[in-house]
Amino acid sequence: MSPYYGMRRLGPYLGVIQVIDVGDACAYSTNGHSWRIRQQTASGRFRWGVPHSAHAPNLVEALERRPPVPFPIRDRFELWLLRHNSRKPLALLSTRYHASEMDTVRNPHWRAFATTDTGFRSATLQARLAEHTRRRQPSHRDQLESLVNMASQPLPAAQWFERQADGSGKGLQGLHLLEGEAGRVLSGEDFPELLVSEDWPDPLARGLVDDYHNWSAGSLLAHQNLSRRTRERLEQAACQRPTGLLTAYPLIPEVFDRDAIDVALVSARLMNAG
Repeated sequence: MSPYYGMRRLGPYLGVIQVIDVGDACAYSTNGHSWRIRQQTASGRFRWGVPHSAHAPNLVEALERRPPVPFPIRDRFELWLLRHNSRKPLALLSTRYHASEMDTVRNPHWRAFATTDTGFRSATLQARLAEHTRRRQPSHRDQLESLVNMASQPLPAAQWFERQADGSGKGLQGLHLLEGEAGRVLSGEDFPELLVSEDWPDPLARGLVDDYHNWSAGSLLAHQNLSRRTRERLEQAACQRPTGLLTAYPLIPEVFDRDAIDVALVSARLMNAG
């Protein structure tokens, strides 16, 4: 088993991370250049530090011999919040590489951003609010989270799935599952391609979820096995918020509009320098 792999960071979503795992020590990177090290001590605990050949020789060697990023994304065990009316995957809550790492599901509440991250703005919501009211409204982040979590009510259910190479997923354990759901097999079409289902009957809800994915486009471009249509859409959105591209760019597996991305990267570096 290769020690080199990528994982999506969720709960809330924070992009893709690169991992070098040699068992008793791991290295993590969000950009493929700088690495954080975690080593297992003699007592069995893990601590962060700098690798030393005398203490973590396998990790030092693995770092020196690492292949180019991005590494293959291997977190094929996925925890999904289920939509109440269809019992199909609604929003991605967590992922794991190994089956033994799957957590017991206790709180299936979906979060879009960290609590301190209040910057999200939805063009769809802004246009609607400008037309209908001038009263103070909940933040766009709160409205997005309310939309998604309400679709799982009144008794939120979540389920782990083992995703297969063809995109299908075998249902495993979860919370508040119905009879027969453990062990079911869903097709790849039953799973949202990104983080949240974009299938909503209400145009306002659909636009709000689209805006969320577009806001996170720089990080989402580091996902693998995206359709060409989705990747091209995300590239266009990422160019509108170029600073989000800088960290994720080394981890993006393919680019279709190279010229536009290059211009966005230059803009992002100028914005950061200023």
